[in-house]
Amino acid sequence: MSAEGKQRSGWRVASATFELSAPSLEHCPPPTLPEVAVAGRSNVGKSSLLNAFAGQRALARVSRTPGRTRLLNFFKVVLRHPRFGDRVLRWVDLPGYGYAAAHASVREAFGPMIESYLQERVVLVELMVLIDVRRGAGDQDRQLLEYAAARDLPVRIVGTKADKLSKSERGVVGRKIANALELPTSALALTSASKGLGLGDEGRGRGLTRLLAERIENASC
Repeated sequence: MSAEGKQRSGWRVASATFELSAPSLEHCPPPTLPEVAVAGRSNVGKSSLLNAFAGQRALARVSRTPGRTRLLNFFKVVLRHPRFGDRVLRWVDLPGYGYAAAHASVREAFGPMIESYLQERVVLVELMVLIDVRRGAGDQDRQLLEYAAARDLPVRIVGTKADKLSKSERGVVGRKIANALELPTSALALTSASKGLGLGDEGRGRGLTRLLAERIENASC
């Protein structure tokens, strides 16, 4: 079956729309949909991943200056399957962390904002931590994962820019990242926003669209 045929027969993104930007938890939308929070370093490619995942070039603004996103950004995403129907979720873009050029007071504010969201948002069903496969996990990635583990938050590691690796290197690097974080390889998804790698419903490859649909299906919100 062609890639197009596989996409039609499996999960796909039917629509994705920007909802709002929230400077604090009090300004978030009503907790009526399951939410997937997306975190990572300021230059890891969070906006590019969302645009590629949604099939839209400018759904999320890609800033040329890392560290500019200082709000919780909410996007409504509808996943559709020809047999199983629709699954609706919110994709929540968290402020990036770890960019040295950001003002110190702003950097310090990122921690409490992310912490309050992860601790108090009752509809949160998954935390996706994006890691550049060429750099591996940094100290702040590890700190965030430790925080999530202490609160039993479901976590998925999304390796970005995997097109920079050969096919043989992807498996090796994926296992290395998972082992370094003491996570099973099933918790890791390798992606490329520029090439569309790992984003769709890829059958046994379990692309991101299918993984999120399964997460929503199993969530109790």
